Amino acid sequence: MDRLINYLFWIVVIFLFVIEGKLNDHLMILSGLGLSLILAYLAFFLNWITLDATKAVVVVGMITFGFAGVWAAAALIFFFVSSSIITRKKRPNGVDAGKVPLRSVDPYHNSRRDGYQVWANGFWVAVFALLWFQFEQIYFMMAIFGAIATATADTWATELGAREEGRTRLITTFKKVPPGTDGGISLKGTFAAILGSCALASLLLVMPEQVELNIVITVAAAGLLGSIADSYLGAYFQNRDIPFLSGNENGSRDLLLKNCFVNWLATGIGGLLTLLTIKILTL
Repeated sequence: MDRLINYLFWIVVIFLFVIEGKLNDHLMILSGLGLSLILAYLAFFLNWITLDATKAVVVVGMITFGFAGVWAAAALIFFFVSSSIITRKKRPNGVDAGKVPLRSVDPYHNSRRDGYQVWANGFWVAVFALLWFQFEQIYFMMAIFGAIATATADTWATELGAREEGRTRLITTFKKVPPGTDGGISLKGTFAAILGSCALASLLLVMPEQVELNIVITVAAAGLLGSIADSYLGAYFQNRDIPFLSGNENGSRDLLLKNCFVNWLATGIGGLLTLLTIKILTL
């Protein structure tokens, strides 16, 4: 599936490059491709991503930089680097510290992201970047930040909030659950989600183009709401079979794909919340 998504976006990129792109657009897209190649293989050699994930990182990075510009790419890099550092610190050498249950039979897979995980967080970023390139409406640019804010909030909440046992409750019933349970929330995790979403949104304050404070707040709020939606969706889907994500002999792989599906829905929700809110504000 991740390979199919790679091919689909490559087709779109080539079409826009040839049909719609001007000289400056061509330079930005090619620069984005070069930068993404460097960052993708650097991340691979740092053991932050798997080899198959490098292809997804190249495509997402190229689209974000080439079609949406430097600041959208900076937001994506901030999410990727900060989340990878937090994950590696939590599980040194990719091995679980013992408090949080492993979600994969491969211990290194818990700290290295694969192609599915890259697209789970980057799909909507790429879509909104392409829409921004075509229509140049501010709500598409801010939707990029809203989707990345959601991914940042969710990842920070998961990695920082799941470190202590006995303080996690299921968001739908508030019953105590083990740290790392899909749909589990904690006070520490919620604070981490707020911090991550606000940190990402604060990048808008240093952009050369002046961004109104209410838009910055909207992005931060959408990121937090998107991470809350992720918890609800995680709790809803954790014990349910999803036909196109199951049937695999490896149960842990099914769990990983289910988690990616939830992340994909949540980042879409965060981006769409941002888009709709800012569209209403700018009417």
